Amino acid sequence: MRWTPEQLAAYLDKRQAEIQNPDKPDPGPESRLQAKCLKYCREHGYPVFHDYSKKANAAGWPDLFIYLPEGRHVLIELKAGNRKLRKEQEALKINLSYLGHGVEVCRSYKRFLEIMKGESQ
Repeated sequence: MRWTPEQLAAYLDKRQAEIQNPDKPDPGPESRLQAKCLKYCREHGYPVFHDYSKKANAAGWPDLFIYLPEGRHVLIELKAGNRKLRKEQEALKINLSYLGHGVEVCRSYKRFLEIMKGESQ
């Protein structure tokens, strides 16, 4: 995988913004955040895919694939507390970003709502 200088600069800019504006984690387990996000999607009519059989699939894929109007989609990796992305998750996030599909890391419901309202681009 080879990045153009522009792609690398855009990726590094986005990573710097994430570092400067960290997502304050919600208390509790990741499953609680996941349930709230799935409920939001159902209530708003957004088809969402969540893989419940992690052991049967390749490691690193985001937790939520959300399909929005006008052919848009959002890929979200949920994380509880200050847990870091596993190396497989980070590698796939970089690869998907290179291909133009950003993966948002979300630690709070507030951040989830910002992503869904398009405030993360």
